[in-house]
Amino acid sequence: MKNKFLKSAAVIKAQFVLLLLLCVSLTSRADNKLLESVVKYEQLDKVLNFDKTWVDYPAYSDRAGWATHVDEQMAKLIIEKGEKALKHVWKPDLASDYLAYKRTGAILTGRENHLALQALTLAELVEGKGRFMDAIIDGAWFLCETSWIHSAHLHFQKDRSGLPDRDEPTVELVVSDIGAQMAWLHYFFKDEFDKVSPLIDKRIVEEVNRKLIQPYMERDDYWWMGFSGVAVNNWNPWINYNVLQAVMLVETDRTRIEQGVWKLIKSMDYFFGVYKKDGACEEGPTYWGHAFGHAVKFLNLLYKVTDGKVNVFPNPLLQNMARYIYRVHIGKNYFVNFADSSPKVSPSPSLLFLYGKRLNDQKMMEFAAQMADYNHSFKNGVTGYFAAALDELLMYKDIIACRKSEPNVGTYFFEDTQLCVARDKDGQGTGYFFAAKGGNNHESHNHNDVGTFILYYDSEPVLIDVGVETYTRQTFSDERYKIWTMQSGYHNLPTINGVEQKFGSKYKARGQRYEASSKRVLYQVDIAKAYPEEACVNKWERSYVLNRKKNFVISDNWSLSEVKGNTTLNFMTSCQVNVKDGNITLLSGEDTFQFNYDKKLFKAEIDNIELKDAKLRKEWGQNSLTRIRLVMQHPELTGKSDIVVKLFNVSSK
Repeated sequence: MKNKFLKSAAVIKAQFVLLLLLCVSLTSRADNKLLESVVKYEQLDKVLNFDKTWVDYPAYSDRAGWATHVDEQMAKLIIEKGEKALKHVWKPDLASDYLAYKRTGAILTGRENHLALQALTLAELVEGKGRFMDAIIDGAWFLCETSWIHSAHLHFQKDRSGLPDRDEPTVELVVSDIGAQMAWLHYFFKDEFDKVSPLIDKRIVEEVNRKLIQPYMERDDYWWMGFSGVAVNNWNPWINYNVLQAVMLVETDRTRIEQGVWKLIKSMDYFFGVYKKDGACEEGPTYWGHAFGHAVKFLNLLYKVTDGKVNVFPNPLLQNMARYIYRVHIGKNYFVNFADSSPKVSPSPSLLFLYGKRLNDQKMMEFAAQMADYNHSFKNGVTGYFAAALDELLMYKDIIACRKSEPNVGTYFFEDTQLCVARDKDGQGTGYFFAAKGGNNHESHNHNDVGTFILYYDSEPVLIDVGVETYTRQTFSDERYKIWTMQSGYHNLPTINGVEQKFGSKYKARGQRYEASSKRVLYQVDIAKAYPEEACVNKWERSYVLNRKKNFVISDNWSLSEVKGNTTLNFMTSCQVNVKDGNITLLSGEDTFQFNYDKKLFKAEIDNIELKDAKLRKEWGQNSLTRIRLVMQHPELTGKSDIVVKLFNVSSK
């Protein structure tokens, strides 16, 4: 049990981040029927390809096809992972493993069996000699005999004991991933399985139907479907993509296929309805791959199963959703990390490349190649769950052969989402980069951070958004905002009269203003309404000005109804901070920055913030961060201040 508990930490770090998600109580826009506007139910019998000729992967028996499409070195990696998986011991999740989540919050159920089967399957497809087949049969039969549902997702079931109820098949992320994988086993290996026993494939088909397809078809009350009026998030395209695979591969009744595809189309439209026209992902770039990424995979599969007749890739909303990821790219593998996003992100190269090809977006394809290089994406083979990994395997040659580049978008304003990004010069990753947001404090994966900003120089952090710690049960409970990384006082924001921002949609920015020219970029919002009444703030205009190739200015213009507590400007940094005679300098690598402020108005205080969370330590590459607090010395009802950040060692540049 000790080893199992140790495993749980890795699960929480690597898996739980994908599983427990914050759902906001908003409604999707009813007018955005992206898919229903291009195809009707009555047309599906004419546009759907029912005979599986849409599958563009080589058949298992097509050894020449696999040899042609798979890179020799990549094939070697895939086979090595398969050989390791031959030693996998198939162990079920025990009752106590499931109960642990309810009792202590510990996650002791995971994906070890699912991933071992995937490694074996990919290895057999690549090698084709049959030496992994018995282990694949063992894994498939084992999964048929066990529950697929994750312990953290049992709240979907009526039983509240903490154990999965096999009489209530439940569709969630892990169930859908395994179901899709088993559907592909049926497609690739049915003939091989039948040589051993027809019972193998028969059982696989039965379990995919029982655990995934049937409950999906029979129920409309899962929040992630969208039919209940609750705004959906990345669960929607993630699960729908998996169900679409299963339906098209396993179901044989044409009417049943049409009904399933139509329900999937309607559900996906609720996902697209959540997005604003600017295409920004409120959940942040970390979740872009789970949200839009799975949406792209769904749309690509729908495109294939309709022989290209259902094609929405040219839609402007889709284009904006896709290009969001490189518009918020800072440089190297740093991205604008508002919400529950990490500062360093590894977007799937195959996803980027796929959409680039579908849209004929050369920038996206070159970005895919660059991201693969930065993140060493293929050092251990391919990533993602089955179909995604298979796509990556077959795209690998094209990705590594593609020219590498970063778009380095000069400035972009997401007007609807209230997000501004800007850098010194379009197409260059050197110099200043900043991003700032307005919005409200009830966004998906929300932090109380209306009006915050980040500042980078030469693609290295200067003033930062800390990000989010390892997910726990608290992260998605009513105690979420007791976590320090969620609080406005640990963002680049003021604490007004001793009061921080609060959670809720009414706590929001107003009076958004954006201006951009060759010499400067301005973004301004009034953040007064992001604070509760006890802050006694009538107006707090926060302005950010990038004077290109010169400096960065943070300006505050405020009006209070009462002065009754300390007002402080907070700034988070990963830099080394030096304070001497009130003068503040920030050291980032070889660069030194002056942090100039009104010493008559503010007193500088420095907090060392120990990073107790292993995830944050890894992301920032250090054991602590620093908070600069500028405490107002003689606060008055109205006032203004300017803070100028500029490179000190200009001559050396």
